[in-house]
Amino acid sequence: MDMTPGEPGNEKDRLCNENMTSLYNVKDTGKPVHEKGRLCNSSNTNGFLADQAAFSSTIDALFFLIMISIVAVLLMPSIMADNQYEAAGYTVTQEFDTHLLESLLGSSADEFEYKIAPLAVVNISIPSNTITQDPIKTLFTKEQKHRTFVDLVAESMILNLMMDNNGSGVYLNPITKEHPNATCDMIRSYLDSTIEGRYNYRFESHWYPVSGFPLGSDIIIGDAFPSDSIRQNAKLTLPFTDVALKHDIFEEVNDSVLSDALESSSNETMRIKLHDGFNNSIDVAARGSAGMIVRSTFPSAYLLSLNKTIPDTQNNQSGIISVPEGADILDPDLVVAACLLNYTANTVAGMDMEIPGDRILSGLVSLVEEGLVSAIQEQVAFQLKADMSGEINRTVYDIINGGDFDNAKVLRDIQVQSICKRVNYGDVDIELILWQ
Repeated sequence: MDMTPGEPGNEKDRLCNENMTSLYNVKDTGKPVHEKGRLCNSSNTNGFLADQAAFSSTIDALFFLIMISIVAVLLMPSIMADNQYEAAGYTVTQEFDTHLLESLLGSSADEFEYKIAPLAVVNISIPSNTITQDPIKTLFTKEQKHRTFVDLVAESMILNLMMDNNGSGVYLNPITKEHPNATCDMIRSYLDSTIEGRYNYRFESHWYPVSGFPLGSDIIIGDAFPSDSIRQNAKLTLPFTDVALKHDIFEEVNDSVLSDALESSSNETMRIKLHDGFNNSIDVAARGSAGMIVRSTFPSAYLLSLNKTIPDTQNNQSGIISVPEGADILDPDLVVAACLLNYTANTVAGMDMEIPGDRILSGLVSLVEEGLVSAIQEQVAFQLKADMSGEINRTVYDIINGGDFDNAKVLRDIQVQSICKRVNYGDVDIELILWQ
């Protein structure tokens, strides 16, 4: 049924019109606002006030960001300057470190002095019937002038050689164990006077003749250093001629040995022959290295010069008035030599032999020297064979499976060169570290 708007029957439309009138015609009529409209207007007013608070917070945040930006702009030159100063300081320190290391190695060490005290090393006191009254100053003090630090470091590396003996270090030449201490004192004195407290420093020098074998010497001066320290490195080559020659190492697995192995009736026979050839090469290399080490540290020439007996010494000293007639006089050189031979033979080489204290014979010196060479050779060869077993196994496998003689020679040469590098390391590694 159609109904006309505004008629009494249309109650719903009437209420709607009243609400609309109350909402939109408040100012015109001046009538009280409809309750629903009043609540609506009240809600809108509260929302507007809340929005004003939000605007205020936003403005404060923007103002804070602007202030931060201004501060950053003002501080940026200072921040950049700090980085520049740091970079410049690093460069200056690096240049100073380079100059300092070069200056150190090229400078002379005047008035260098060290003491030889062999008897204290082997826990033997000087007999009361020796003619030496002050052995520290008369016999056992060595003074050298105008030696460069390069000379002192090289000499110290040789005289300070130690080898592992059941977890403890054993000097190969105990009579000069004070030499490294004197060298450290000279280097420390030079660095202290040159640096004058501007930097902290650490000086290191290392020499290990056989790579991976625990026989070597070290000089370490200074404390532990941070990871961002400045480092300068140098290498010092020791002038050795008695080293393991590549030709001698090569001969144990030369072309004839290689050809004979490749012509074997089975792969197993071939493998055994190749392994024997490379192991023999290691034995030769170890022998050459051990000979170089012993000839550098064992004073055979000095000991052979003492080829004399006590009666000879007594006759030579019989004219000294202060010596009572018939006294048993011992030559201090002979005492030192006997102690050194006893230490080398029994402590280092493990020969378990008795060394006479009244005579030095050439045969005895040669016997002890050869025993020391054999002991070092055995240990070096054992270490190298253990370290290089996997490498040699791969080389033998590649030769067997290659089946070509020319390819086998290439692989053989690479393996022999690898063995040579392990035993012919004559370079002393020197490092100077600075930090603030």
